[in-house]
Amino acid sequence: MKKSIVLILVALICVSAVFATDNSVKVSAVPFGFQISTSSAEGVDSVRSRYGIGLEADYQRYLVKGLFAEAGLAWDTFLMPDSKPAFTHLLAFAGMGYKCRFAENWACSLNVDLGADTLFYNGKVSETFTVVTGLEGSYAINEGLEVLLGCKGSFGFSKKDSVKYVNYRILPVMGVSFIF
Repeated sequence: MKKSIVLILVALICVSAVFATDNSVKVSAVPFGFQISTSSAEGVDSVRSRYGIGLEADYQRYLVKGLFAEAGLAWDTFLMPDSKPAFTHLLAFAGMGYKCRFAENWACSLNVDLGADTLFYNGKVSETFTVVTGLEGSYAINEGLEVLLGCKGSFGFSKKDSVKYVNYRILPVMGVSFIF
């Protein structure tokens, strides 16, 4: 189910080519991230990371009047307290957003994505359904290059046996966008 949602969103992005006006490829770094993992299991406390780093690459197709569709891939690693193993995830996502230019070189964008998140922790692998939202500000250096700064939040939901898990992430991002 989770993978099929991502595949449907990616297919919608491909179909959107008929309406597309511009394309861009965005590469971002996460210089500092934070994650909280909760569990509905009796007696299991939530786990908070100490520090996280990561990378993200996504492709955007601009449709009409600031509206864009996007698909991408993100990787983050979170260092855990008390010498616990690092928590790593790989997220494939797709969704929609809106970019508003409020000056000649300045813009702000908001996006909402759905994704399939593969989590790696202590030698175990699990899949979660994840919702990602973000707000970014950008400055156009020239017609084909923008620098950006923003923040993303993600919420991952999973159920294994009768136990429900939720991962919350806060990810400040900075990067560049190549428009073609």
